[in-house]
Formats: sequence, structure tokens, C-alpha cells
Amino acid sequence: MVSSTTQYLHPADWSGARNAWQVRPHLWRMGRAEWVDATGWQQMLDDGVATVIDVRTPPEIKRRELDPEATVPQQIQRLHLPVEDVDHEPFWQRNAPYPMHPDAYADTMETFGDRVAQAIATVRDSWLGGGTVLHCTAGRDRTGLVLGLLLQIPDIPGGTADWGEHERVYASGAYGINEHHRTSPVPHPYESYLPPGDFAKELANRLTSYRRFLQQWPGERVLELLDRHGH
Repeated sequence: MVSSTTQYLHPADWSGARNAWQVRPHLWRMGRAEWVDATGWQQMLDDGVATVIDVRTPPEIKRRELDPEATVPQQIQRLHLPVEDVDHEPFWQRNAPYPMHPDAYADTMETFGDRVAQAIATVRDSWLGGGTVLHCTAGRDRTGLVLGLLLQIPDIPGGTADWGEHERVYASGAYGINEHHRTSPVPHPYESYLPPGDFAKELANRLTSYRRFLQQWPGERVLELLDRHGH
């Protein structure tokens, strides 16, 4: 079981943002961008964010009833790079209702390795050029996949992550969305808040799977993937 002293990343102080964390200098992760309000977008700009990369499928990109009205500053570039194909029925049948655990990462890589490679390369290149935010919907699973593989690469600012850092990066995303479920006025159709004891067990299970996946994807293999797909 994960210790009660499990460390999390430093939270990003952006108004409206959910599950927002600083991964490394000039690199952040968060949940869906539609949660961020106008003040939050300005705070992101003030923190040096230049690019926001969204890896959701097109049907997920929409405002919900309680989302704030907000205009994104022109200085922030938004890129949409879905790591899954919504029309690939066999994948969704295998991972119904959606991939929600690191156990699904191997299938994602086998099915959509080219898309994941593009996302990794884009985040890497954007981060080298300025402040970059990566997000999906919850800010946990797809974001965790792309970040985990990115942090395996040696030639990134700060170098390859050790397991302790990987653990903090993944645990933060899992903890942040669990806290969102605790306070959200709109119940999630498939997930709900887990109290501390249950969350610790769930996180331990996720981290075991996550570590096993990363062991199968050392930095050299990630670089080979990027090279194979022209990145």
C-alpha cells in the first residue's frame, strides 16, 4: 500500500483549474481546459504558459453547463492532439467505457503508438521552447501516459525521471481528480470519490501497474518510437 506520506507535486494556482500541477519548471499537467476561468487563463499566462496541449478525442472538447465563460489569451497557443481514435471500435470495446487505468496503456501504445508519439514529441518540443501545459479530461490517464513516457527520455530539462518522481507525477493526477469527485456538484457516471483508505489501495494498484508499464518503456525504446514515427 502507498504510504500516507506519499508526496504530490506543487499545485498550480490557476483559478477554476482542476487537477493542475507543476511537473517540472515550465511544464504542467491539468484536467480539462474548460474548467479554467478568465482569471485562471491570465494566471497561466503570468506563469509563463505559452502552449496548452489537449490529448482528448474531438467529442470530449465542449463546454458543459457549469463551465465558466472565458476567453483564452491570444498569447497562449492551444494544440489538439488526440492520442486515441474515437472510431476505432475494437479498442473501445476492449476498454469500455473508456481507458481509466494504467493497465490499458499497453493496448493504447499497440493501437495508437503513432498518436502517442506525436503527443510526446510535441510536448517535448513545446516545453523546450516555453511554458507548456498538457491535459486530457480528468488529467490522470492519458496525461499520465504521455508524461510518463516523456520523462523517460534523457535529453529533456532535468533528465530522465527516477521512480520517485514518476510516482509523484502519477499520484498527483490520481489524487487531484479524486478530490474533484469529492467536491463536484455533478456526479461522474462511472467514477466517484474514494475516501483516504480506499484511495490509498486504489493508488497502490495503479502505481504497481504504472511502474510495470514504464519498465517496459525505457528511454531508449521511447526514442525509437519517436524516430520510427518521424519525430
